Order: sequence, then structure tokens, then C-alpha cells
Amino acid sequence: MNFLLKYWGTLRRLRIAHYLNNLKHFNKLKNNRKLYQKSGIKKSVISSISHEDFQGKTDNNSRPWLDKIKAKDKIIQNIDFQYFNSEIKNQFLNWIDNGHMILKEFFPEEIIDQINSDVDEIIREEKLPFDYTNTRVMNCHKHSKTIKKTVRNEQLISLLNFVMSKKVKPFQTINFMRGSQVKAHSDSIHMTTEPLGYLIAIWVALEDIHPDSGPVFYHPASHKLPYVMNNDFETGNTAFAVGDNYYENYTDYIEKIVAEKQLPKEEFVAKKGDVLVWHANLLHGGSPVKNKALTRKSLVVHYFCEDVICYHEITQRPAIIEEI
Repeated sequence: MNFLLKYWGTLRRLRIAHYLNNLKHFNKLKNNRKLYQKSGIKKSVISSISHEDFQGKTDNNSRPWLDKIKAKDKIIQNIDFQYFNSEIKNQFLNWIDNGHMILKEFFPEEIIDQINSDVDEIIREEKLPFDYTNTRVMNCHKHSKTIKKTVRNEQLISLLNFVMSKKVKPFQTINFMRGSQVKAHSDSIHMTTEPLGYLIAIWVALEDIHPDSGPVFYHPASHKLPYVMNNDFETGNTAFAVGDNYYENYTDYIEKIVAEKQLPKEEFVAKKGDVLVWHANLLHGGSPVKNKALTRKSLVVHYFCEDVICYHEITQRPAIIEEI
């Protein structure tokens, strides 16, 4: 298992590896049958799937309610909106405008400290390895009751459910020890839904973030841009493998959009316990690490919504979901 995790960055390019992995998890994928039928998809649940398969089968009316026109009017008129405090209401409105919310000091220090203690133990005892990026450990919730409880925090889930107008389900956690330095991207190229937009993510600061440690950055309002899918750039994909430079080609394409649109850029220099919530299509990444001696401890959680098709556009794999 550790071998697969270490080299998955290479193995995941091979179509045969996708097929065998899908076959192994057939019992989890078979639940997609009804959703495929509803969307008019005539494919096996273990076959490759991509955005092209849905062309002409869904429309913008299926998008999340806060992505539609007059969203501010709709949210203000919503009876549940009135039960949130003024700070949260402002963050909901910011979500509509800019595609993100910032929840200051959302998690108390004792919870953050326990998460850090659990992750240190997981790394020290080699319960899970660093992945091929050597900056992160995947799915520490499997060995940490605190992380598992945190991602299902009742207040947090209530906020996310309201924003999406669907029930959300956490399916992946990532613990970063240092800045990722990843280029700007949308999560929807990796973790895609049909209809589009039914993914939401959080980033939790597990320490005070130093400006030189490579803070998360994002481009406000970029969530309103068209979703970039495989047919928008040169993937190099074949019937046998995902292209050699598919991700570099994707990020180059995104960089071109950022430059052409002259998108503003903000860094999230967070305090311990702060939470950044972002839209499925918000362009974001990791700033360069100016001081390599600094850590940038953080927890990322991705949530899919219920009753939508979930897959990975860039590798054209159906998503195998293990709900937390």
C-alpha cells in the first residue's frame, strides 16, 4: 500500500491502472448507475468519464443556487439566512461576489493542538507516508478521531449545507506540513461534479501562518469564469494513458487566463484556527516559500454534495468516495 501511495503520481496516468482500481471498488461505484441513467449516460460505472459525456444533458439551471443570477436577492429572502449572525451573513454575501468565505478563529486552540499532536504521531510512527509531493499526508482522519470529528463539526456543516443548498459529505483530508507552492488551479479539474459546482472545500490554519512560508493565495471572483475542462487545453491524453504534461499544460492555460483577465490576487495570511472556505471553481494555489525553514501546517477538507455525479475530469476517472 505504501508503494502505491508513493508512486501513485506516476501510476495514476495509466488507463489500465484506472480500470483495475475501478473494478476493485465496483461496489462503491455501482451506486452511480441511477445517477448515470438520470443524466442519460450510457456507460459502465467502471469506464472513463469526462465533461464531454454530459454535453447537452445538463444546463446552467442545475448549478448551485448561489451561482445563479439574483443570488443576493434569493439569499436575503431565504428564511434560514435570518438565523445566522451578521458576520456569517456578510461572509455568505462575499461568497456570491468573490467565491470564498473567511471564518476567523473558527476552531479553538485546544482542537488545533490535538490535530497537530495526532498528525505528528502519524508521521513519527509511519502510519501514513508523505505522498509523492513530499509536502502533505493524505487522509489522516483514518488515524485521528479529532480530525474526523472536526470535519463534521455541526456548525461548519450547517454553513456548508446552506451555501450549497444540498447536504455535503466529507470524503478527503489533506494535512500540509509546508507550503505546497502549487500554481493557480480550480478544484473542479481534479474533483468534478455533474452538474458542475457541487464541491466545496475548507482550509484550516493549524498554526499562525508566516508571510514567508508560502501562504494560500486565491483570485477573488474567479469562480464566475467558465469552468476549464479537458477539451479547453492540450492534455496529451490517449486511450492508454493520461498525457505526460497534462497538468503543466493545464496550469499554463490557467496562467494565461489570469494574465489576460488581469485577475486580482490575495494571500490568506491566517491565524491559528482560521478557516478559508472556497468555491469549486475559485482559482487558488500556494505562494512561493521564501523561507524554507518555516512550516505551514494546515488541514484541507474536500466535500462533495449528495446526489450528484462525482469524477476526476483531468484523469477521466469516476470518483471512488469513502465518506468520512
